[in-house]
Amino acid sequence: MLSILKVLPATGLLMLLGACGGGENGDAGATGARLLPTFFTSDGRILNSCSLDPRCSSVPTAPFFVAAAMAPAGGAALAGLVRLEVSGNDMANVELLPASGYSPRLGVFNISGDKTRAWMDLDTTALPNGPLSVRISAFNVAAGQPGATEIIAMPARTWNISNTSAPTAAFAATLTAAPADGAVISGTTRLEIRGSAIANAELLPASGYAPRLGVFNVSADRTLAWLDLDTRSLPDGVHDVRISAFNVTDGQPNAREIVAMPARRWDVRNGTTSFTASVTMAPVHGDIVSGATRLEVRGSGLQNVELLPATGYAPRLGVFAVSADRKFAWLDFDTSALPTGVLHARISAFNVAAGQPDATEIIAMPTRQWNLQH
Repeated sequence: MLSILKVLPATGLLMLLGACGGGENGDAGATGARLLPTFFTSDGRILNSCSLDPRCSSVPTAPFFVAAAMAPAGGAALAGLVRLEVSGNDMANVELLPASGYSPRLGVFNISGDKTRAWMDLDTTALPNGPLSVRISAFNVAAGQPGATEIIAMPARTWNISNTSAPTAAFAATLTAAPADGAVISGTTRLEIRGSAIANAELLPASGYAPRLGVFNVSADRTLAWLDLDTRSLPDGVHDVRISAFNVTDGQPNAREIVAMPARRWDVRNGTTSFTASVTMAPVHGDIVSGATRLEVRGSGLQNVELLPATGYAPRLGVFAVSADRKFAWLDFDTSALPTGVLHARISAFNVAAGQPDATEIIAMPTRQWNLQH
């Protein structure tokens, strides 16, 4: 049986959590225990320790909480892909659900390893046109398990689904461009597949699904997927990889996989061993993005990471914070400062601080198109 709790609005809870940190020596809780102001999760993200204590944070479900949600405003007209994001702690399951009730499930969020971030790319083309009333709910146990507490991260909103009708095509994917088996590769190389009803395509290890080595851009008509792979995002050496296409967006149920490129061995030779960078969290190509979205890059030797236009270096759209060990960089990119419309952007990482000479650049995220909607 679900225990259902409606909590503070996301903005109010964020303000509360930001206020319950402490000085360098930490805070004392009601029991006199020392609370460090911040700590790092298993994925390297920073949390305020006060947020884990019900008395300190005034959140009765702590350490389970949902601090924010990114989603289109009520009344928005949506077509194509839509980015949805939730942040918090101890999230075991996050779902897009009808305004009331629990079926049908309209989407299942991906959740980070430390259970503090959840995201999904809602494919509205799988939904009928017309009004859609939905909520986002987070749970502290996996789907179907007893003893769940529900926090409504996004109270009910109505969106208007407005896709151009198109005939349903059978799912198919064929490789059209990639280095041959045994190839020595360096710099940037184009990977491409063509077919129909392609919703997601990924560069993956020869077996298994982690780590993801690259995520393809997919055309609006789902017939073309491409990735301009900056091979410097991979360490030098031999890599056994495959390319897989899927008929649903990342993390959604009922996925079918077509291995468009069976396992090939590539020898990466860029002459770099201590500097790598690849994007691990960002909206996919074609997403509708509203409000602030979390961007993350992981690698080694990161000194400076920037969100930049598709070409050139100005204007800088955002500068990432970088962890002390130079392996993790993050940016909460607030799109509300930009005009509504199409944004073409890339993420570039550098091995020296901004403005310093002899910089090497790795394009951690090749150019993607985001549709900003406020």
